[in-house]
Amino acid sequence: MDDTTRRSYVAARLARAHDDLLTARDDLQHEHWRGAVNRAYYAVFHGASAALLWLDIERARHSGTQAAFNEYLVKPGSIEAEFGQIYSRARKLREEQDYDLEASPLTALEAERAVADAERFLARLEGHLRKVGAIAIVP
Repeated sequence: MDDTTRRSYVAARLARAHDDLLTARDDLQHEHWRGAVNRAYYAVFHGASAALLWLDIERARHSGTQAAFNEYLVKPGSIEAEFGQIYSRARKLREEQDYDLEASPLTALEAERAVADAERFLARLEGHLRKVGAIAIVP
């Protein structure tokens, strides 16, 4: 895949991530904690997918995307370990809330933290993608 095509795919994934963040913020305003956590996770997932696409790495499963993020971005030091931890927390919380019918109900604080973490995650990945030339640097 050439750089122009990769940039286009990266931009599409980032657009999805930003849309997910907007929906997560809306869910917070309406006190839909589970929805906010779900959309925050998908913002993280799409952001990570964008960074991996720049490296020509795609995975079919969520677990594979998370593992590749840690292997190709965190482990080599391109992205700090705290962002791997944010990814892990976001995925665990989303899966618990989506699939475990006996999971404890979320609190506003938990949902707000998940959204704030997703915002930080996405901002960090965009900084990385600008640095490596995957997205344009805005003056």
